[in-house]
Amino acid sequence: MSFDADLIIVGGGLSGLSAGITAVREGLNVILLERGEYSGAKNVSGGRMYIHSLLKLIPDALERAPLERPITKETYYIFCENNRKITFSFEERGKRNSYSVLRAKFDRWLASEAENLGLLISYSTNVYNAYREGGGITLETDKGSLRAPLVIDASGVTSVVFRSLGLRRFTADKWMLGVKEIVKADLQEGQEGEAITVVNAIKGVKGGGFVYTNKDTLSIGFTATFDSLPKGEVQAKDLIEAFRERMGIKGEVLEYSAHAIPYYGYNNLPPLYTKNVIAVGDAGGFLINDGFTIRGMDLAIGSGIIAGIASKKIVESKTYEDTEIYYKMLEESFILKHLRLAYNRFSVINSSLSIYPEILCNVLSDMFTVSEERRMLITDALIRLKEKGVSLGKVVDDLRKVML
Repeated sequence: MSFDADLIIVGGGLSGLSAGITAVREGLNVILLERGEYSGAKNVSGGRMYIHSLLKLIPDALERAPLERPITKETYYIFCENNRKITFSFEERGKRNSYSVLRAKFDRWLASEAENLGLLISYSTNVYNAYREGGGITLETDKGSLRAPLVIDASGVTSVVFRSLGLRRFTADKWMLGVKEIVKADLQEGQEGEAITVVNAIKGVKGGGFVYTNKDTLSIGFTATFDSLPKGEVQAKDLIEAFRERMGIKGEVLEYSAHAIPYYGYNNLPPLYTKNVIAVGDAGGFLINDGFTIRGMDLAIGSGIIAGIASKKIVESKTYEDTEIYYKMLEESFILKHLRLAYNRFSVINSSLSIYPEILCNVLSDMFTVSEERRMLITDALIRLKEKGVSLGKVVDDLRKVML
């Protein structure tokens, strides 16, 4: 059977474009299929990019890419019951490790970079089925069928290619709903940016919020696990409005978006490769939330780069079914190493997100309340832990996990 290209990539977000750029540089004949009218039209993300992967893909990106502001200030809000909250910040001015980004701008720019290198992108092309045929993969689209010996699934958390091949089972605890608004803001020019991470902003919902400063807007978002949404005090459709009100943010809403995002953690990652197919970015479940950093974009770009290099090796060997080389390269890279390192923190956050903040607020409230009856701090902490059914052994074990 004849093929239409050496490699077909499904999805024109960060991971798909990075794979396409790399594969074209490696000399492969590549077609990328993007369901949006342009790259970035269907992409939703928080809006913060750690730039190490981007600089590996495009070394002069800081001079040319449409980035917003360098993030140099980290602020945390932890909400508790009875209108109590904890806030703290860390600032490191001059740091250039991460930037706020607007994906509609950035992805469009990255797509133009890819097209200038010779990547063929078919926009407004929806892939609705994939199956094995003639030693390769046939993709059925609303514009006809395409065939390739090798396919990269960069279609996001719904991973259309792996799903069509029967290799994805979705459960509510492995997905999160992400809702986001871009709000007009009166911000001073030239200043560095801030990332605000918010915990327990909506009662009963397992998730968190964020606020990132762009050049003249704010990116405001909230993520929540699907299985916790029915237990929350706010309906899913009202999450972002409730969060914005809780944070006291006002301004004209320029953009609204909602999206499903992966919530696997290293120990629960879905299949990342199968015969003739490999998964990158959200399709591979590459998201890190360790309580300190929330990362997906650098993992998307990094996995795309690796997929492009692996594709060259696979095509050269003509053993298109043997895609394990991609996984071996992932193991040697920062991607799986960082996911593995983050899993202990991820598991603590997942199981205790609503417990420890309330305990800490109770202890702090006692510390700052003066009365004739006053306990030693350690005694008070143990009493507050007992009230929540948390043993000292669990605290020590969770601390060990967080520190490892």
